[in-house]
Amino acid sequence: MLSMLLCGWNEGSTGPLIPRLQEYYNINYLIMSLVYLTMFVGAMTGGLSNIWITDRIGFGLICPLGALSQSIAYMLMGTGGPYGLFLVAFVFNGFGLAVQDAQVNNLTTRLPHAHTKMSFVQACFGLGGMVSPFISTPFAAHVKEVYRYYFVAMGIGLIAMVIMLLAFDRRTEEQLVGKLDIAAIEGKKKEEPAVELEKHDAIQAGTVGEAGHAAEAVVAAADTPADPPVKVTSGEKMKRMLTTPTVYALMAWAFVYIGVEVAISGWLTTYLVRERGANANAGFAVTGFWGGMTVGRIVLIPFTNKVGYQFSIYFYSLVAIALEFVIWYTKSVVGNAVCFAFVGFFMGPVYPVALIKLSEILDDDIRGGVMGMMGSMGGAGAAAVPLITGAISDRFGIWTLQPIGVSMIGAYILLWMMVPRHKIGGKK
Repeated sequence: MLSMLLCGWNEGSTGPLIPRLQEYYNINYLIMSLVYLTMFVGAMTGGLSNIWITDRIGFGLICPLGALSQSIAYMLMGTGGPYGLFLVAFVFNGFGLAVQDAQVNNLTTRLPHAHTKMSFVQACFGLGGMVSPFISTPFAAHVKEVYRYYFVAMGIGLIAMVIMLLAFDRRTEEQLVGKLDIAAIEGKKKEEPAVELEKHDAIQAGTVGEAGHAAEAVVAAADTPADPPVKVTSGEKMKRMLTTPTVYALMAWAFVYIGVEVAISGWLTTYLVRERGANANAGFAVTGFWGGMTVGRIVLIPFTNKVGYQFSIYFYSLVAIALEFVIWYTKSVVGNAVCFAFVGFFMGPVYPVALIKLSEILDDDIRGGVMGMMGSMGGAGAAAVPLITGAISDRFGIWTLQPIGVSMIGAYILLWMMVPRHKIGGKK
């Protein structure tokens, strides 16, 4: 949860700072959007190297590594150096976000009551995005050297890194999840006396025929040691993923969903300032967006369980589109801010629900890797879609945020239609 809180903190803090950073560096929308391009590079690097790094250092070290990478990024940003240095810092930022998102999501799907836990984990992401504007917005409104905010973020990143190191104690994911298998082992032990009793009863009854042989066969099977697990290499895992068509639909879906989520969060302050005449305090609307996302991921759990995963994804997304149209065609600052909060509320549950659905349709041997690639492609989308939004806004105006939001939400609905409803074929 702490790892996702840090990731959300990053996403929620950027938007309120953008107008002031544009003034400090004297740059337009397009040049400002290059931060998302370099973050894209970092996210893709994290995605492509995620499996390789995990196989070598394990879950217990890769998550703290992600937090350290973000802290390095914040240190570079906080110096207020040349814009080129600011861009390089976002490479480290994107890498840290991608590896943490992938690792945490995969681990959570392997826990009991995964849907509820995933909703709370993703709510922590939203909580980070909700809280961070309370820090970044005052910097944007009252501090001349607005970039100094990133030293605050660096401190939070380092604290998170230390806590994760102590909590995970360098353990791998298998070691962490293995503790949860004790109940299953105990259940197996309870079955063994029943097998012995069945054999005894068969012998006492003189049934040395089928019953006796069957009982002996059961005992023999129970006593036979299981074959040792086959070690699957990183290359074999990657090949397995790349030959599964559904994986590409899931990666594309994550790219668009997280991309539009971050684009709305990143540009909504600028939208309210430039299009609706709000002041710098409009940055608090980002808190509303992420707050809505946090609350939605928890409050809507019962509704999601009642109507099912597939229907809930479509329903929540269509409501979000309707709210985007309301923002597009109304001029009230307060009304727009409230609607942005409800967009977050209904978009929020979509991602954790999709991850749980993913755990149902993919084989265990590739699920973790796919989760990592989805997280990385989501990080890439978080970089690319805001970049495209900034480029379009530079050419046509920031009002285009709304048609972009509507089209992107519609796009991820179509992509989700390509994901199978039932478990795909077994291992090849």
